[in-house]
Amino acid sequence: MMKALTCAALLTLSGCATVSMVSTDAIVESERSVESSELAEAATAFNTRAEARGWVGEPRGLMDFAKVLLGGGSEDGGTTAGTYADQISAANAPVTDVFQTIIADSNAAQTAFSEVDTLARTLLGSDDVMRSDLIAFERALVTAQKSYRGFSEAAGIAAEREKTGLEAAETALAAYAGTIDAARQTADDLADAYADAGKKQGEASS
Repeated sequence: MMKALTCAALLTLSGCATVSMVSTDAIVESERSVESSELAEAATAFNTRAEARGWVGEPRGLMDFAKVLLGGGSEDGGTTAGTYADQISAANAPVTDVFQTIIADSNAAQTAFSEVDTLARTLLGSDDVMRSDLIAFERALVTAQKSYRGFSEAAGIAAEREKTGLEAAETALAAYAGTIDAARQTADDLADAYADAGKKQGEASS
């Protein structure tokens, strides 16, 4: 089962780990208001929530490592939680608790990000995609991918000790991965729609 989790995580990440941000050279600025759209606001809110909930925890910075190597240690004595796995104590807390936390966070992240994707799909139907919409959505997609990677890593660490609850965690992670994969297509469609709008604007002004 552990191998299955690892393989599934790797396969999913290999399919969605990178996002092709639209080149600024290919962007034609809109003359319309730059006020945040509903999509941009939702995407930003998702990023903020992910950071606040610790879904996208980061490893220690290079300066922190340098202090340790030089014998100075870190300001917190080396106890700062970095990755998501660190924050939920995936290596030490009761395994069932770890899996339950992963399931809850994965489900919450999936629901929140799915709402962002739905707004993006609705926007596509309006044929009114702005640069800010595209950039905000792609940033949210990157955040979703990071959180998925963190959840998967934590599940793998916990499973090394005990697999009770792993199957339910895998199910939640698979559902989240599916949402992310669908959103990658949405990002591509948004990029195409924005590029098409730019071409039309260019043709109209020529």
